[in-house]
Amino acid sequence: MRSLWTPFVCLTLAACEAQPPDMVASLRTDNRFRASCATVALGVCTEYGDEAFALGEARLKAGCDDAKGVWGPARCPTSRQLGACTTAGRTRFYYPGAALDFSSTTAARDCVELYQGVFRAR
Repeated sequence: MRSLWTPFVCLTLAACEAQPPDMVASLRTDNRFRASCATVALGVCTEYGDEAFALGEARLKAGCDDAKGVWGPARCPTSRQLGACTTAGRTRFYYPGAALDFSSTTAARDCVELYQGVFRAR
């Protein structure tokens, strides 16, 4: 079925080249929320989108289980977030006071140095 969609997507994106750049970018980076892994003991919660699911849900869930996290369909809590780290297909949120006791500075460092992501403070 994938091969049936490929020409359609390519034609759609090619037709969009004449549209404003922000519209084209949003079409190419559609990353709808699918699931999350909350690792409360460490002070992190990661939301996964379509792009991350290319690895397979079982693999993502196994990684969550290995980290002693809770896998589920709910979004990460917004209360007390220090910031968010965006990488391909996922957003990792940081919270203060857990085992890793993140601050905005240490969360930003974790994001950039460990995950090669883009950090946004809250």
